[in-house]
Amino acid sequence: MSTEFAEHSSEQQILQPGVGAPSAVRRYWHPTDKDWISVPAHGNQPTTATLQSFGYQAPTGPQFYVSLIGSGDMVEVFRWWHPVDKDWIDMPAGMATDAQMTAWGYQSKTFQYYAFPTQRPGTAAVHRWWHPTDKDWLTVRAGEFTDAQLQSFGYQSKTFLFYAFAQQSPTQEAGYFALSTPQKSVLSPVSWSGEHDHPHTFSVLDVNPAQSPSINGGFRYLGYFGHHECAGLGIARTNDLNSTSWTQSTTPLLSGTGERWGCALLNPDSTIGLVHNVYWCGGNPDGGAYYIVGRKSTDGVNGTQFTSFVPLVKEMAVNNGNPTLFRDPATQTVYLYWFREAGGRKEIRVKSAVSFDALLQTDSADLGTLVAYSRDVVAAPHVIKVGSLYYLAVETLEQTNVWKTRVLTATSPTGQFFELPTGPVYGNGSACVFQHVFDNTLHSYYCNEGNPGVGDWTLDHVSAPLA
Repeated sequence: MSTEFAEHSSEQQILQPGVGAPSAVRRYWHPTDKDWISVPAHGNQPTTATLQSFGYQAPTGPQFYVSLIGSGDMVEVFRWWHPVDKDWIDMPAGMATDAQMTAWGYQSKTFQYYAFPTQRPGTAAVHRWWHPTDKDWLTVRAGEFTDAQLQSFGYQSKTFLFYAFAQQSPTQEAGYFALSTPQKSVLSPVSWSGEHDHPHTFSVLDVNPAQSPSINGGFRYLGYFGHHECAGLGIARTNDLNSTSWTQSTTPLLSGTGERWGCALLNPDSTIGLVHNVYWCGGNPDGGAYYIVGRKSTDGVNGTQFTSFVPLVKEMAVNNGNPTLFRDPATQTVYLYWFREAGGRKEIRVKSAVSFDALLQTDSADLGTLVAYSRDVVAAPHVIKVGSLYYLAVETLEQTNVWKTRVLTATSPTGQFFELPTGPVYGNGSACVFQHVFDNTLHSYYCNEGNPGVGDWTLDHVSAPLA
């Protein structure tokens, strides 16, 4: 039988959650403006080449390490520009209001990263110092300089900002798994809608390990794929996850109500639970946003006939999307993860029930628990458990409009989740990762955009041994 969520040890799991961060912050100097600026190497931040084109000099080594994605009580850190002083200042959320910053002459508020308001193992205090002659704020991690040195340089008004990791990882472990060379285009384009016909998401189940001819057409694996837009959801089948020999449906399984982003779960009663979006491309008869629904198969693990959909997460004016399912092997609890955007913040949320049937009975107004968030794009959550750790994969949209995949880990399915220090993973242009564990092997299916912003998506596959 499938080991969809394997409980075993893995040599990749030496790195525990919350002992490092992936993105280095480096300090740049502008000799004309007499301005120091500390910039993270991720997200929608200027590159070294861009900063040099603005007159900043090349940076030295990293000052500290931070995360693009927040969780728990982590604090947002913004950068503000003062055009008169020609100075950038780092300002954690809550230290001053936007009205106060504007009154002091600051503008161009820019989100940078997340840090910690209180100290945790491996972190060091980060302060801000003022130079009255240069009219410049300098951001300094404890240990870079002594207070006496900074005072001798003319700095004063030492101000605590936050705590950040002094090194990327104390053990230098990867934290994720050794992925194979990607198999490109494991599913073929289909012509259901006339546009955006390239498969974009792929949720796979092991429904027929004995390969009985009466189940799933004799195929072992059953997959549900969706498109970049709203052409519907389709079925594909194979006996070999390492090949491109998937047999795809020529007509959509579900279409007509803006179906998108299907994710399936094998239930103990030999049925299949399916969640997906509806009205993602508009047309909601309620006049509201797109939302998340669930349904259950009526033909067992063949998974070709389903009940009518039931709303699982629905708000009139807020979009809720990218739903995925996870059953915790330790408790059998079923979790629904999804993306939500509200108030300028992108969120990953989760709610749970004792079974998929019970999940279908939950209140669609229940927004569950917030597990991750960012001012930059963070979406497409997918969770697996390997050994004692839960792995949350999310997509981000970063410098020069490039999709990336970051992975966070936790010791609980509801967090607190922390970014792996070695992120992002899966390579540039990779998004919509669906992680699966079959027979002690990780199999991930994801979309890859070869040219940023062009939309030349392929549905790719990587694997990794876990034992």
